[in-house]
Amino acid sequence: QGLRIPTLGSFDTLLTRIHVGDEAVPIRWPVFRLARNLAFVHNLVNNQAYLLGIKELEPLKYAKVATAASVSRQKAEVCIQGTMSLLTQCLRKGENIALVLRDVG
Repeated sequence: QGLRIPTLGSFDTLLTRIHVGDEAVPIRWPVFRLARNLAFVHNLVNNQAYLLGIKELEPLKYAKVATAASVSRQKAEVCIQGTMSLLTQCLRKGENIALVLRDVG
């Protein structure tokens, strides 16, 4: 099941086959799709070549994030929105950024 993070994009896996010798081995390849609004506002390239159709993605569950971080749901949501806002500001300024999402993919 894929995951959609509002204003950032979505994470999912794509089933593909790689050739190992004479055999085609199926593997799940992690993919990220940047949110359209973020790509548009910052004139970023959003490669959609890996999309083989429209797939329903599970929205981020703020309650699960809050439980895992031992904070309230409201605090988790505000922190995530703040992180996305900071990311947008850095992109607007043309800064290089690295967003590390542990245990995703």
